[in-house]
Amino acid sequence: MSYADSVKFLVAMIIMMNPLGSLSIFLQLTKHNAIKRQRKIALKSFLTIIIIMIISIWIGSRVLDWLGITIPSFRFAGGIILLLMGLAMLQSHESNVSHTHADDTAAEERDSIAVVPLAMPVIIGPGAISTLIIASTDSAGWYDRVWLSVLCLILGVAMGLMLYYARNISDAVGDSVMKVITRIMGMLIMAIAAGMLATGLIGLIPILGK
Repeated sequence: MSYADSVKFLVAMIIMMNPLGSLSIFLQLTKHNAIKRQRKIALKSFLTIIIIMIISIWIGSRVLDWLGITIPSFRFAGGIILLLMGLAMLQSHESNVSHTHADDTAAEERDSIAVVPLAMPVIIGPGAISTLIIASTDSAGWYDRVWLSVLCLILGVAMGLMLYYARNISDAVGDSVMKVITRIMGMLIMAIAAGMLATGLIGLIPILGK
C-alpha cells in the first residue's frame, strides 16, 4: 500500500467518521451524564470502534462473498449511502441512514449508549464500513491489511480521545464552527460518493468504461 493510498484512506475515513459531527451527537446523547460517566462511555465506544473496523478489514469481504454480493455492486450501494449522508450534512441536519430520532429515544432508555447507537451507526456507519471493506479488497495482501489495521488503530485512538475530552473540545470550538466544518465534510463526502458510484457502475456495466 503506497503512501498516497494510505493518505487517501485516512482522509476518507476521517470524513466518513465526521469527528466533530459525531462529537456533537455524543454530547447530545450524554448531556445528562456526569463527566466521569461520560468518559466511561467514551472508552467503551473507543474499543467498539476499533473492533468494528478490524472485523470489517479482515472478514468484511468474505461476508460479501457468502452473501453473493460483488464489490462493484457494494461500491455502487455504498456510493448512494454516502451521497445521502453528504447531502444531509451539507443541509446541516442529521442523515437518517446514520442516526435517527429513534436512536436518541432508545439511547436514553439504555444503561450505556457506547455501542449502539454511538459507535455504530453514528461514528462507524454504512459509509465508513463501505470504505473499510473496499480498501481491504483493493489491498488484498496480508501486509497491507495489517497496515490498514494500524491506521484504523490510530483513527480509533484519535476518535476516542476526542470523545474523552468532548466537553473541553466543544467549549473551545463552538457550535457555529462545528456546523461549518460539518458542511464542508458533507461536500467532500459527496465528491467521494460520486467517484464510488462511477467506479461501481463501470464494474457492473463494463461497456461504460470503454
